[in-house]
Amino acid sequence: CGRNRKWVLFALAFVVVSLCAGLVYGWPALRRNLVEGGSTQSEEQFGAIYTAGAWSTQGGRFLFGLARDRFGTKRTTLVSLLCVIGGSLGIALSDASNVAALASSMFLIGLGSGSQLCLQPVAGLFSKSG
Repeated sequence: CGRNRKWVLFALAFVVVSLCAGLVYGWPALRRNLVEGGSTQSEEQFGAIYTAGAWSTQGGRFLFGLARDRFGTKRTTLVSLLCVIGGSLGIALSDASNVAALASSMFLIGLGSGSQLCLQPVAGLFSKSG
């Protein structure tokens, strides 16, 4: 049972990191999809949406690091994962021209990237020998 549990934790860590990693590296593709989807936003508005996500990434790591120390790993990971899920759903369901909704969604994904700090101890579950 312990062996299966660590693989489940590894899978969860992989999913969370994958969801957050697209925030910065996936922006060009998201921007292109928004433009192709009929977005009427200016370059300044696209920049504001990206900035909301990129800046909240650093702030999220700081805040969730403090929260992890105060409330523990499980609770903090759950809250940060909910932020990522909320942001991902927000982007999926937002109109391509709704700057506020897209910026808020990117902010939530960035904020939730603090979960990466909570999942770093997962590497300790595996010995070097396999």
